[in-house]
Amino acid sequence: MEEVAGRISTLEGKVSEHDRIFDMIREEIRGLRGYIDGRISDTNARIDDLNVRLGDFKLDMGKKIDATNARIDETNKRIEGMEMRLNGKMEEMDIRLNGRMEEMDKRLSGKMEEMDIRLNGKMDSNFKWMLGIQIAMWITIISAIILQTFLSAKRFP
Repeated sequence: MEEVAGRISTLEGKVSEHDRIFDMIREEIRGLRGYIDGRISDTNARIDDLNVRLGDFKLDMGKKIDATNARIDETNKRIEGMEMRLNGKMEEMDIRLNGRMEEMDKRLSGKMEEMDIRLNGKMDSNFKWMLGIQIAMWITIISAIILQTFLSAKRFP
């Protein structure tokens, strides 16, 4: 029995040593769990902080984009206003130019008619002079022929 008691005490020693090792392992696992839980909590806190910063960034970018869009809209309105003013001025200039062109056309038409009348008068005058000269020339030629014939007939009776 002593032998059994010795073995039991040896077993009890081994069991208590195993218990002690298991306790150490459990303690180590608890420490690792605490460490991992701490790291997870720290990571979650960082993620939450990044999400907050990302949300702030999105809001800030949204405000900046809205401000930029407002400036673009304002610029578009100014450009449209300028375009309307330019179109108005161009129409005004077109009307003025058309009026001046019509006035110039009337003046030129009047001058052209005046020039036409003067040229026709000069051409009529030149035609009459040329006709007069030709008639005088033909009268002279015919007179010379008749005179020559009359004089020739007197010589050769």
